[in-house]
Amino acid sequence: MHMMSTDRRGLLKGGAAATASLGLAAPFAAMMESAARAQTNGRGEQTALVASPYGPIRPVRDRTTGLFLLQLPRGFTYRTFHYRGDLMTDGQRVPAAHDGMAVVNMVGRGGSEAHLILNHEMTNGTLIDVPNGVWDRSANANGQQLGGSCTAIKVRNGQLVSSAGVIGGLVRPCAGGRTLWNTWITNEETLSNFEASPRNGKKHGYNFDVPVEPALANATPLIAMGRFSHEACASDPTTGYIYETEDARNVAAFYRFKPNNMSRTYGSLADGGTLQAAKVVGVEKANLLALRGPLGSTVEKVGDSFEIEWVTVPNPDADPANYADVSADNPDTATRFASGPYIQAREAGALRMSRGEGIWWDHTAQQFVIADTSFGYDGTNRAGQGFGGIWTYKPSRANPDRGTLTLISSGNNIVAMNNPDNITISPKGGILYCDDGDDVEDEFGIGQRLIGLRADGLGYAFAKSNVIFSAADLARIGRTGQFEPGDYRGAEWAGATWDWSGRVLYVNNYTPGIVFAISGPWALGNLG
Repeated sequence: MHMMSTDRRGLLKGGAAATASLGLAAPFAAMMESAARAQTNGRGEQTALVASPYGPIRPVRDRTTGLFLLQLPRGFTYRTFHYRGDLMTDGQRVPAAHDGMAVVNMVGRGGSEAHLILNHEMTNGTLIDVPNGVWDRSANANGQQLGGSCTAIKVRNGQLVSSAGVIGGLVRPCAGGRTLWNTWITNEETLSNFEASPRNGKKHGYNFDVPVEPALANATPLIAMGRFSHEACASDPTTGYIYETEDARNVAAFYRFKPNNMSRTYGSLADGGTLQAAKVVGVEKANLLALRGPLGSTVEKVGDSFEIEWVTVPNPDADPANYADVSADNPDTATRFASGPYIQAREAGALRMSRGEGIWWDHTAQQFVIADTSFGYDGTNRAGQGFGGIWTYKPSRANPDRGTLTLISSGNNIVAMNNPDNITISPKGGILYCDDGDDVEDEFGIGQRLIGLRADGLGYAFAKSNVIFSAADLARIGRTGQFEPGDYRGAEWAGATWDWSGRVLYVNNYTPGIVFAISGPWALGNLG
């Protein structure tokens, strides 16, 4: 990495250093920087989308249904499957609320069969019933059980092979992350025992290790990984440490979990470990909420980097409580309902983000890429949220208890960046994230988008939702009654994940709930 100076507050000087960390040769980096200035303001925030290396997008027909459900660049095609309400191989129906997802394994000749695990972010609903794979069977006063679940999907050569429920009885399993042993950690995004009452059941807000095969499922909460409003997680293949984000407005720490059992096998996480939270070196309770305020308290510009150390959370299962987050130069001191791990981390000097969401390991750059969906919200602006930011965290190989956190992208309007949520990295190192903000209208019309990031951190529209179903459409594709006809272009994208060859991008439409498999000439741009 390019050498960077450090001031007394632990801020690593950004700008050219951040560009160098993205691996750009000097002449090309200068050209990119010149082009980028036209699309950014004085602090590096993106003000407009840049042109896509794949060209403009336009409606493309689904090879499965014949409907125009996506806008994509020329040469790209897609298929759809695993719709909400479809009958699965195990006789149960596909739940709603398609959220986080990953290709956790590939098998068969040439890796022709992809195994995916998909979260369904529900509270009340139909219980996905799996022997030994249900955490909580309790029901509310109306007899509703917990609908939060994971389904496992097998796809061979682009065609659906089988699907089944693999874990159930959860509350809002939002995102998660692939493990180093080819399973999926599903993460509950909740602080309370239940979000509907009255009901007296088990505690929630945990992670669970989920295999592809339902017969192997064991719904054991991973208590040592923390009880908080989880979003996503990702593993460092060198150390085996698992990094976790917290989705709680302005009471969100950035965590890592050091397992006691380093065998990297299914079930090993149940042996516990140590939960830690990131702290900016030399800065107590750093506020990485927005481009505002003095250096060392909040971030000044895109490209700023912070040296990170880690503080231990003594009780990862502590109950949540109201917490007044008071610190020096703090733009937002509101009392909020915060997780027990967050309160302990903050009192130990840990940093906070606005709302940590997606995280993914980039094997090409040996770093994590992290989405803060409401970065830019410091308690005063945009009616309660910023437009978002993208960070990288690069662990130090010389000292695993240190690393560098860098802001590589941020937007200052809804067209330039619309609350990035799930994020993924292509096998070639290209970054792509899912829109999760208010419905946006850009040059390609209304609809949520998949945004690719160039090497300079500027975003372009790779794809856009065109999901509209009339009653006649649903009848023609044999799905009348599974969900309502309507215009779903404003529904968020989620669960973006490439197969390991880089040939297929799988991604979910959250509502009404559809899985897309996108293929095409990836090598024309930075995603392939």
